[in-house]
Amino acid sequence: MFFTVQRKRVANRILAAAFVLTVLAALGHAFAAQQVCRDTVRLHILANSDTLPDQLLKLQVRDAVLDALPAALAAAPDAQAAADILQANLPRLQSAAQAALRKAHSGQTVQLQLEHCHFDARDYGTFALPAGQYTALRVELGRADGHNWFCVVYPALCVAGATPHYATGAQNALVFGRYQVRLAAWDALQKALHR
Repeated sequence: MFFTVQRKRVANRILAAAFVLTVLAALGHAFAAQQVCRDTVRLHILANSDTLPDQLLKLQVRDAVLDALPAALAAAPDAQAAADILQANLPRLQSAAQAALRKAHSGQTVQLQLEHCHFDARDYGTFALPAGQYTALRVELGRADGHNWFCVVYPALCVAGATPHYATGAQNALVFGRYQVRLAAWDALQKALHR
């Protein structure tokens, strides 16, 4: 009987240790995810509608905006500096988007703004981003009722020739390493809080 009680104690301690390690891993993931959100600036383009011409126009505007991104953006020391550079260059980026619309003979309007908004978790194929609040350069075409296109402008994950990286190994592992510890209840709570 003593042997059985001793086994139960050991089993309970192992289970408790496993639970604590699981909670610590989840907290570490949550911390890394918050860092990624804080250290990322996204580009979010919303098409006027889901018609093929509007979707193609969205891609033309995307290309124009990406081409007009200031070179200083890639050298920004952090996401706040990147956001400041984008804010200072909003008129230039707006002009590039408007020029793309004129070139396409479109009468649509375009609005650019830098904002903080919630994004769901997203897998881009070569990297993945956790759900959370991000700074985003938002480009709205016309009614902005169509499918969107988004990527990351800081660090430069959608700019050709860029070598992106985050400040910490945990952030790089989360974004580029393809692992993700998720709790459904936590995801639901996050989504509910950001509506």
